[in-house]
Amino acid sequence: MTDETHSPTPTCAVIVCTYTLERLSDLEACLDALAHQVRPPDETIVVVDHNAELEARLPPTVRSIPNAGPRWLSSARNTGLAATSADLVVFIDDDAVAEPAWLGELLAPFEDRRVAAVGGRIEPNWPTVRPEWFPPHLDWAVGCTNPGGPDRVTPVRNVFGASAAFRRRDLERVGGFPVDLGRVGADVAGCEETQVCIRIRQRAGTVVFAPRSVVHHRVTPGRASVRYVLRRCLGEGRSKARLACSVGGAEATSDERAYTVEIARAVATDTLAGLRSPRRLGRAAVLTAGLACASVGYATERVRIEGRRRWG
Repeated sequence: MTDETHSPTPTCAVIVCTYTLERLSDLEACLDALAHQVRPPDETIVVVDHNAELEARLPPTVRSIPNAGPRWLSSARNTGLAATSADLVVFIDDDAVAEPAWLGELLAPFEDRRVAAVGGRIEPNWPTVRPEWFPPHLDWAVGCTNPGGPDRVTPVRNVFGASAAFRRRDLERVGGFPVDLGRVGADVAGCEETQVCIRIRQRAGTVVFAPRSVVHHRVTPGRASVRYVLRRCLGEGRSKARLACSVGGAEATSDERAYTVEIARAVATDTLAGLRSPRRLGRAAVLTAGLACASVGYATERVRIEGRRRWG
């Protein structure tokens, strides 16, 4: 096993989790981009989440392994983590394409020994163009970072799973990714990366955002819909309630309080702009509905959890 403390150049493994044949062409584009990185990974591992047909379709040049646990994104990531001894482990979604400098920029902050996790910028790759009704403040709902973030390496609460790097030892010390949070297939749950990062920060590790590390995350037509976005907001609220039960409400919603203020400002801006351009009113309406769905999801899940605790 590699000892990073005595390794002048930490080794790096990139782990790609995949689960459906429908994304095979996306996966191929992802792997092709990884093969053309300025700083190439020392190894690339594809974890196939309970899909023998997909595993059989992968080229023999790809190191692929089956998910050793239950069908779950967190479980697949943990399988990849267990399969490598690299100092740094990096996760990228199977439908994300990295720019050539992505990996080098993502790994650069680890020169600071206090840094335990780094997240990169995730840009949406729309089916055609961004829908006029889609508020930039809801880019997270399609797995992307919201625009207007910091333009330099900056401490943050958590990374996004489509572009995230960790010191392996720190990720292992917090138990890897929680299997009681996160996605199963196309489910809309989330917050597994948030819990990992909060636990890392509780152990005095630093989590940072590297804005020059960029991937382009494909947004399918089904996700570029109001229905999906509102479902995702509802699911995020429920996930945040479960997260609050494990790490505390203050930690679980620390970023969301400031985010709510930003949403209120964005709604006001779009509403005023709607006096001249009615299409902006639609964006304000979606943003307001998204916040309402997240709030309802959080409240109902907290009630459900408290009821289960009280009555068993």
